[in-house]
Order: sequence, then C-alpha cells, then structure tokens
Amino acid sequence: MSGEIFSTGTGPDAWYDWDAPPWQAGSSRTLPIEFEAFYLAQSDTYLEYAELELGDSGIAWELIHQVFLYILTTWDEMLAERNFMEASWEVLRSAVGYEKRRRQRPDGPDGAPSFFWKMTFGHAMVSSRVRLSREPDALRQAIARLSPKQFDVIVLKHFMGRTRDEIAWLMGIKPVTVDHHHRRAQDQLRRLLGMPPLERAGRNNTRPRAVRPRSPKGAVKTEETA
Repeated sequence: MSGEIFSTGTGPDAWYDWDAPPWQAGSSRTLPIEFEAFYLAQSDTYLEYAELELGDSGIAWELIHQVFLYILTTWDEMLAERNFMEASWEVLRSAVGYEKRRRQRPDGPDGAPSFFWKMTFGHAMVSSRVRLSREPDALRQAIARLSPKQFDVIVLKHFMGRTRDEIAWLMGIKPVTVDHHHRRAQDQLRRLLGMPPLERAGRNNTRPRAVRPRSPKGAVKTEETA
C-alpha cells in the first residue's frame, strides 16, 4: 500500500506541525468573505469563553485559533447546517472540553494531538473509508468494513507508514493497544477475504492450571492449615 489516499506532507516535520496535519498539508484556499465576517464578529466572544473555562489566556488563544481553522477547513459543511451559529458554538464547546481532558492526562498535553489534528483526522478517516469502499480491489473494500479503531490503525500504518508510537499518540491509546487493534484487523481482513486465520505462537496453547499442594493423608490440621 502507498500514501495515495493521503498527503503525508513535504517531510517528516509535516507530521508534527499542528497547524498543518499530513492530511491537510499542501491544501490552501482563499478566505471566504463570509468567514472573515464571522471571525471578526465572534472571535472576542469565543476567546472570552475559552479563557473562562481554561483559566489561561495563552492556551485559550491557541485553542481559538484551532477552532476557527477547523471551521474554515469544514466551511462548506458548516454552512449546510440548519443552525450555523449553534453548530459553530458546539465546535468551540467540544474544543474546550477536549483541551481540558488533554491537559489532565498523566503524560501531559503533549501526550495527545491538538484539537485541530484530532478533528481533521476524523474527517480524513471518514472520507477515506468511503473512497476505499468504492475501490474495485477486494482488499481495500474489506479494509473499509473494519471497525473504526482497526481501520485507523491499518490506514495509519500501511497507507501513511507511521510508527506504532505515532499511531498511539494520535489515537490517544497505548502502543500495546495499537498492536492489539492491528492483530484484530489482520484477523478480520482474513475472515472477510475468505482466508485461513494466521497461526500465531501461543494461540492454541492453554495455560497450565496451578496445582494446589495437598496435605498428606492423616496429617493433623493446625490453626495455620485449617
């Protein structure tokens, strides 16, 4: 598999640029005048809310930048919402909630991607699932039928060539959990394609039962053995 589904950026730094995730790298658009008006009218209110909830003006400002960047990225979809203002405010609330959880992580906020990364990644996964489901190749169609976490791991590992640590960071899970989802995805793909299951070491091994020592016949029970 190759990186034909996604843009992986111009170099390894693109993966770590929170302002331009790999699936957004290289994309550019002229700011719609309606978006500029929306930003000018709402930015102060959004910033005040974020500052109140997060208690830090610097963190709030960075988050608001991500919120408006995400709204711009999904501008056409946002405009199609029945109530655009309500939908955009919900984006803000979701961003603030995510940032709170991110900063409460034991490994700190750097242990999880930014709000913009997380949200645009979700959109990329949804669109890629649709594209893969329409491919004539049976394997790609089978990948599109995987569960969300299995699908994400397969795409990130085999289409984008990311390491298990990078996948764990983006998905907010442990590296060992990445391995688990990858194994489950492999098994599911083989089932969907009518292939025999993989034989893995220890798969059919049963753990020996622990044998509890027995007292000799005729032994007198004491308070310790009673």
